[in-house]
Amino acid sequence: MTVVHQEILTRTARHCIGEDGIARTVSLPSAEQTRADAQENIRALESLAESGRRYPTLVDYRLLKAMDRGARTYYAGPEPTRVMSVVAIVVGSPVSRLIGTFFMGMNKPLVRTRLFTSESEALAWLKGFVQ
Repeated sequence: MTVVHQEILTRTARHCIGEDGIARTVSLPSAEQTRADAQENIRALESLAESGRRYPTLVDYRLLKAMDRGARTYYAGPEPTRVMSVVAIVVGSPVSRLIGTFFMGMNKPLVRTRLFTSESEALAWLKGFVQ
């Protein structure tokens, strides 16, 4: 089990950084993300992070309902690179798989990103990037 000292809740997700050195963003049920939500989510992770440190990040989209183009563009751009070193996106439902696949194919994120259907496999991959 990963110990978490602080958690931030935004309109669309819960954010924390575990003692294992992995940041986590978990979508709230039926969340619909806009660009403003994406910006708020990255700010939340930045506020949890040690100054200047980048983290391997688990993003759990299994409960995500929708993500607009502005959010996808923002997540693929330079801002997330300030806090994320690599990203593992966990998908499950047909909707979350579609969002993840579309994001990876259309937006070409600047941060190395992989899709997973298993959280344990995603975490195993991320652990190889913990500093």
